[in-house]
Amino acid sequence: MSNARVIVFGYGELGVAAVEALVAQGAQVVGSVVPSNRTGPDVDIVRERAAGLGIPTLAQPPRKQIEPFLEQLRRLDPELILVWSYSMILPPSVLGVPPLGCVNLHGGLLPEYRGGHVMQWAIINGETETGMTMHYIDEGIDTGPVIARERFAIELRDDAVSVRLKLKDAGMRLIADWWPMIASGTAPRIPQDETRARYYRLRTAEDGLVHWPSANISIYNLVRALVRPWPGAFTFSRGRKVVLRRVLAVEAATAREACTPGLVRGVEQSGIRVATGDGELLICEAEVDGRVSDTGNLGELGISAGDILGG
Repeated sequence: MSNARVIVFGYGELGVAAVEALVAQGAQVVGSVVPSNRTGPDVDIVRERAAGLGIPTLAQPPRKQIEPFLEQLRRLDPELILVWSYSMILPPSVLGVPPLGCVNLHGGLLPEYRGGHVMQWAIINGETETGMTMHYIDEGIDTGPVIARERFAIELRDDAVSVRLKLKDAGMRLIADWWPMIASGTAPRIPQDETRARYYRLRTAEDGLVHWPSANISIYNLVRALVRPWPGAFTFSRGRKVVLRRVLAVEAATAREACTPGLVRGVEQSGIRVATGDGELLICEAEVDGRVSDTGNLGELGISAGDILGG
């Protein structure tokens, strides 16, 4: 029964990956759904890929306008719904449409990392491990019973882009490994341990502000969690916003005197040295007013030794 009828809810690269992984497993993908609170390339690529496979695409409307959407779902007659990379909550009326339930691929380890932007939170928190959790959806937020998890390391050199790629690979493997049991209704339903549960809120662009009294590793983690295409960690210099695109944590030499966090110690060929709470950070690539400068030409950004970064 691996050819069960399924509707995919998702957007962006991971939404496309969900469709392709299910098709590869012999599933009948009878529809794709994109969130109405998203527009642009991440939605367009799902529509285009689905159209290329002859799959209709719907948009989930706000909850007050859900009835016509429910009728569209019912006409597609899905046995299952699979959600991967989605930005709207599925109301109970939608959860009740497929007889075999709704399955979510969550980009973090449950129950320790519930909520939004948990990939970024894991990097910011300095975790050395994260993973993908496949679970059934209930009316809570990431509270449904677990089918399976796949863990992997967050290396010190990883950033949000490389971790997301690892999540994509893990999610596709989970679909390949567990789809036959999900489609037959025999997949595990392991209750989550509520004593270990923690929720993380959605991050905002303003959360990227660098606090220079923090430890080197904390600032480094913030920067690598917010690399492109995310908005980036940022500071201010002479009233201008400076987005940090690539940095290195540097231990302060023991002979150097303590100095004010945020103080620019030097602008060199290798980057801009800035004092932190426990050492120095080397800014290797930064952006000011849309202009990106990397190692060797950071001096063009107008930041000088003796400046105090912050805001």
